[in-house]
Amino acid sequence: MRKTILGAILLSALVTGCNLQSAARVESIHLMNEGIKQLAKNNMSGAEKALQEAVQADPTHALAHYNLAKLYRKQGKLADAEKAYEQAIASNPSEPNWKHHYEKGLVQSQQGSEGEVSTAEKESQYQKAIASFQEAIKHNPNAYKAQYQMGVLLEKLDQPEQADQAFRQCIEINAKYSPCFVSLGNMYIDYGHSNVAMSVLDAGAQINDTDAEMWNGLGRAYRGLNKPKEAVDAFKKAKAIDPDRPDVLFGLGMSYADLRMRSEAEEALNAFMQKAGSDVPEDTREAAQKTLARMQDVI
Repeated sequence: MRKTILGAILLSALVTGCNLQSAARVESIHLMNEGIKQLAKNNMSGAEKALQEAVQADPTHALAHYNLAKLYRKQGKLADAEKAYEQAIASNPSEPNWKHHYEKGLVQSQQGSEGEVSTAEKESQYQKAIASFQEAIKHNPNAYKAQYQMGVLLEKLDQPEQADQAFRQCIEINAKYSPCFVSLGNMYIDYGHSNVAMSVLDAGAQINDTDAEMWNGLGRAYRGLNKPKEAVDAFKKAKAIDPDRPDVLFGLGMSYADLRMRSEAEEALNAFMQKAGSDVPEDTREAAQKTLARMQDVI
């Protein structure tokens, strides 16, 4: 009789414990859904309050931490977002989600790129982001965007060989993802290897011929190889896709100038000057202005 009573007490305790845990998760899910609902209404403060309460109700609810991280990222609270992603990852160690690592890497990369940070801090954030992307790839070998982002950061860290490997791995996984071709090609142009860039970008254009950045990069490569006619053809294709892109107009104008086609060069470079925003480097503006002035006397 005593054993039966003791067993009933133990069973009751176990059931109660399970109910308490289940109740916490149910409450957390309810609050999380409310936060998502408020976010859909663009009520940031309401969404943040609900999601914070969701993770407080059940600190082991990985999905609640993940949604809170996404909200912080949307608000530009990058340090808070990074911590929330870390909580999401720590809350579910037995079933790691590669997206949590990938998006954490994006936040870390953004922290290194935004605002006034020292070179050491920038490099530290980039290295942390690369480690996060590597974790994402470990859990999902087909995470091609993680490969791409890793390549971008490795190039920024002046590690072109490692960046090359990451970009090529991205292409191998998903050749239809144009940014891998574009970034790899532009990297080779910047390092003075326009012949390699031309091969990369030409291959990319054969797979996706509607990417303005691809044709723009190919135009840059041809200019680097002193092939202005081919450059004009490539820039014209880029312009047909994105007529207002300043770097395309600049490249087209300069290529026309190389061919001594004065009216076409003036039209493209004047359009460039009109479209160029504050993000256009000053030396690019000066090059366009000097070419326009030189054409008046020479071309």
